[in-house]
Amino acid sequence: MRFILAIFAFVIATALIGIGIAERTVLLPPSSLSVQTTQSSPLPYLFIDSDVLQSHSGAQTISLSGSKTVFAAYGRTADVKAWLNGSAYDTVAVDSTTKSLSSSVVAAATTGAANVASGSANPAGSDLWLEEYTSDSSLNRTFSLPAGYSMIVADDGTAEAPSSIRISWPLDNSTPFAVPLLLAGAFFVLVGLVLLLLGLAHMKKSRGPRRKPPALPRGKRFSSSRHNAIESGVKRGRRSISRSIAIAVPTVLLGSLALAGCSIQSLPSAIADTATPTPGSTAAVSSTPAATATPTPTGTATITPTPVPTPDSGPPPAVSEEQLNTILTKISQTATASDAAADAGALAARFTGPALDLRTETYKIRATDASYPAPQAVPTGPSSVVLPQATDTWPRTVFTIVENKADTTVAPLSLMLIQETPRSAYKVYYAIALEPDTTLPPVAPASVGTSRLGTDSKLLSITPAQAASGYADLLAVGSASPTFAEFDATGDTLRTSVGVDYKNAKKAGLANTASIDFAKVAGLGQSIALATNQSGAIVALNIRESEVVKVVEAGATVTTQGAVTAASGVTSTTKGTEAIYDYQLLFYIPPSGDTSKVKLLGFAQGLLSAKELP
Repeated sequence: MRFILAIFAFVIATALIGIGIAERTVLLPPSSLSVQTTQSSPLPYLFIDSDVLQSHSGAQTISLSGSKTVFAAYGRTADVKAWLNGSAYDTVAVDSTTKSLSSSVVAAATTGAANVASGSANPAGSDLWLEEYTSDSSLNRTFSLPAGYSMIVADDGTAEAPSSIRISWPLDNSTPFAVPLLLAGAFFVLVGLVLLLLGLAHMKKSRGPRRKPPALPRGKRFSSSRHNAIESGVKRGRRSISRSIAIAVPTVLLGSLALAGCSIQSLPSAIADTATPTPGSTAAVSSTPAATATPTPTGTATITPTPVPTPDSGPPPAVSEEQLNTILTKISQTATASDAAADAGALAARFTGPALDLRTETYKIRATDASYPAPQAVPTGPSSVVLPQATDTWPRTVFTIVENKADTTVAPLSLMLIQETPRSAYKVYYAIALEPDTTLPPVAPASVGTSRLGTDSKLLSITPAQAASGYADLLAVGSASPTFAEFDATGDTLRTSVGVDYKNAKKAGLANTASIDFAKVAGLGQSIALATNQSGAIVALNIRESEVVKVVEAGATVTTQGAVTAASGVTSTTKGTEAIYDYQLLFYIPPSGDTSKVKLLGFAQGLLSAKELP
């Protein structure tokens, strides 16, 4: 009976293990769902919308081929569409009925002509992308993009974009019953072995002691050899049965262990890489089991984007912290190379407005007078303060502070960046070194952003326009200015270095044969105000001041010095000189109704131009 039960146990074990292995092999569902299409006449750009990427759950594996160079990048959907504005491009869609991928053409919008003209046709290197990738002839990469993020695909913006597109999503092909079946099969193997061993032990005990054979008549003799042969035959028979059983047990055991070994390999694995697509002539849907797919090396996106805010939560911030760090690296590289070569043309790629004007003039002056202070270097970051404007339109503004980690004696540098159009780069509009021991007011987190206020905003104790004219008047006449009480003098080193006391001392040191006059000059830079948490604002603005030296006695001459000599090219003159000084100022203006004073947070100043009077 024990042998029969053992046989049944082995049969059940074989069935259970077989089914368990089958679930992980021949019965295994597909590991991924793929859709693909091949375009006969692709345009220079391909747009893969977030709705397409989100049409199935899970990570998206994008396979692209069919062009000499394959460029792919992702960003917020609105930003990608804004960059494409003014250009014709292909877009793909997944048919929910046929589960196929199809493409269509989006015509160029005439309203986007200015956007196209404002930047390069090559999307590589745009400040809008959160991450970008470039490969030769083909690209295969896995992303985990949430809703609200889309992709742009191109060659170089002029050549045709990749013609073969394949998108794959992982499918849940887990087999939860496979492991229990294998374990149950292994259990029945053990039960069968135990029953088999018990049966063998019982059979051995039931044989009992052997009795001698009965005595035979004397008349009949049997040869000892025949007698031994009979005994030997009996013993051989018993040994034969034991040997057969002994051989059967290891055979079943080894077979069971082999099957159990298969179960280890059949445990659920991570999402497999999809096979490299073969371009076809028509759109198709394919499902490839992991057991038959040829793995192709893929990469995983290094940045997990923050979900795009819903419309109810307001517009998104202009940039993320990761984006800004990438932008700062590019700005730092441009500034470092331009400063080393004194190349204002190259500097214009990343600087504009007052920051470009002052740095360009500094290059000119230092070409003649090497003792003139060099412009402050732009550190690579990361930034210690990130305050982006929350907006979905252009131009966009970002305020940040970067510190020189290698030299802590250098003051932190505040930058006001502006991006005029989607295709243009973020450029430094103001580069202002902070005053010593400056404390910034609390600002919104980078993931939320802030709003940009108008120059005539009534939400502040004084408007940004009033701050510009009031501080210029303060530098000119000091305490006689009607706005003198509006500004905090604590820690303000600019008013002590170029304020009314400095001007009076310079007038007193001038010879009687000449006169010197100081006057306010309208700054050409725009005032930029970004709201803080306490309803105040961080304001960057530009003012200028003229210094006119005239000859007041016939035959007398005026001798120029230092930077004025280098900028004007005049060493002495009988007419006089005019020098224009530029000031980039960073203020904190408290909210309306607050009795706190306007605080100067930092400044940058230098000679902007000098010339001989007519």
